[in-house]
Amino acid sequence: MQAASGNFQVNACFLPLLEYRSIGAMWSPAVRQVSSADRSATFAREKMKMIVVVTQCFPPAIGGIENLMGGAAKALHARGHAVVVLADGHKGRVDDSGRFGSVRYFDGWKPLRRWRKARALRHLLRSGGVQAVLADSWKSVETLVRSGVPTGDAVIVCFAHGNEYSQTPKGSKARRITDALLRVGKVVAVSQFTADRVKRYHDSQTIVVRSPPVEELVPSSPEDRAWAEGLWAGGRPRLLSLARLEPLKGVDHTILALNHLVERHPDIRYVVAGPGDDLSRLQSLAAENGFQNRVVFAGPVTGGRKTALYESADLFVMPTRRVGDREEGFGMVYLEAAQCGLPIVGGLSGGARDVLRHEDAGILVDGQDIAAIAAAIASVVDDDKRRLTMSQAARKAAADADWSTQIAELERDLGVSAD
Repeated sequence: MQAASGNFQVNACFLPLLEYRSIGAMWSPAVRQVSSADRSATFAREKMKMIVVVTQCFPPAIGGIENLMGGAAKALHARGHAVVVLADGHKGRVDDSGRFGSVRYFDGWKPLRRWRKARALRHLLRSGGVQAVLADSWKSVETLVRSGVPTGDAVIVCFAHGNEYSQTPKGSKARRITDALLRVGKVVAVSQFTADRVKRYHDSQTIVVRSPPVEELVPSSPEDRAWAEGLWAGGRPRLLSLARLEPLKGVDHTILALNHLVERHPDIRYVVAGPGDDLSRLQSLAAENGFQNRVVFAGPVTGGRKTALYESADLFVMPTRRVGDREEGFGMVYLEAAQCGLPIVGGLSGGARDVLRHEDAGILVDGQDIAAIAAAIASVVDDDKRRLTMSQAARKAAADADWSTQIAELERDLGVSAD
């Protein structure tokens, strides 16, 4: 049975979805903007097979997991798959670009948000058209449990990042993780560090380690490059950190490492870009060390401005360390910096070693050791030949981590093939 809706046909089994206006313009009788005719035809197809992406983290929000999930949805959609994204987001947010497939954002009080998200997934699963589900973490797999609908033959794949898995499984949270992962056919861990944490909760035979791909950066404009140059204020060498501001990222120890570098490099500059709760502490630390004019906090940076910062820097610095139970699971920004040929100083903690081979594209140091951080920085900025060699290796590392080289593996995980 077919029901008319505007200028295309919707199978009757999808009528319950029409109440969900933000899932996609084509599914709402009140919204008619459709990004492509092919998209409408795909979603109206009677035997449509969907890949549902269930995620707490998604663009335009900023972060490594957001980039990963946005990149996965975009790459799958570009390969001809019918992609439906159910994502956490702010009230009124709608993606009508069509680049991710069809997106609905959920906001509000967490219990209600979870219920609404589970209800939307329940309708999709009951349609019989779901071929695979891709979750950003075990927490999103719980949405499947809340839906109360058997997944049938749908393949369930879950990413794992690291800090969502405590080193010591205990209590109700450990049971929740274990129960959620029992639904999963494959766990894709972004690093060996992450996989080792997941193994404390789940059968290791279903865990694969695969470094996440990185999306191509937005080209910088002349205005973006002028903005970046203004931050550097003519100083060199130029150190850059781009991260969510929290202690484990090592921005504080990089600031302290400047004390070992300023005598040899009186014009050294350090730009820190990104949001985070640690901002005021870091600003105070810079001021206490007399670096008010040497350390610049640029705030959240995206698009061409982010690219311009990478392009204009001499060295990317993020010497991560363990803080409590938390470590850096992977470090997508390392690969972003590598796209622009930036040599990297990273931390031995967590998953950075999966991204960087020591003294190839970057140097790994103990993020607790301020003198070691300073020595690593000096070894690169004081040696032009070495910096060039590392720059070339960085570009190669980034090229090997492109979505175009990895999307086929994700399709195999999901049990789908490109149209």
